[in-house]
Amino acid sequence: MAYSVAAIGDKESLLSFRSAGIRAYECSTRGGALKALKSAQEDCAVIYVTDEIYEMLSEEISFFDDKPLPAIIPFPGMKGSGVGMRLLNKSVETAVGSNILQE
Repeated sequence: MAYSVAAIGDKESLLSFRSAGIRAYECSTRGGALKALKSAQEDCAVIYVTDEIYEMLSEEISFFDDKPLPAIIPFPGMKGSGVGMRLLNKSVETAVGSNILQE
């Protein structure tokens, strides 16, 4: 099976993904984001979501934490909340033993 990459978020945040040929799901509501996630998870190995969508669907996304695919990766959207950076800091601290990214 060939896997794809997708991105879920607001129109402005998805511009660079679209220009790179990545499937983009534009949404701004919880219902729309949930529908996009369900559609993308069928054949995507990686799903990028804006911070806002990540927080909106945190319960549904946590279901994939123990699964090998898809990897769901938050990125700062136009209204970024910083959740992506917090998760990166947590991952680095777990892997290295201390957060080497802190300023």
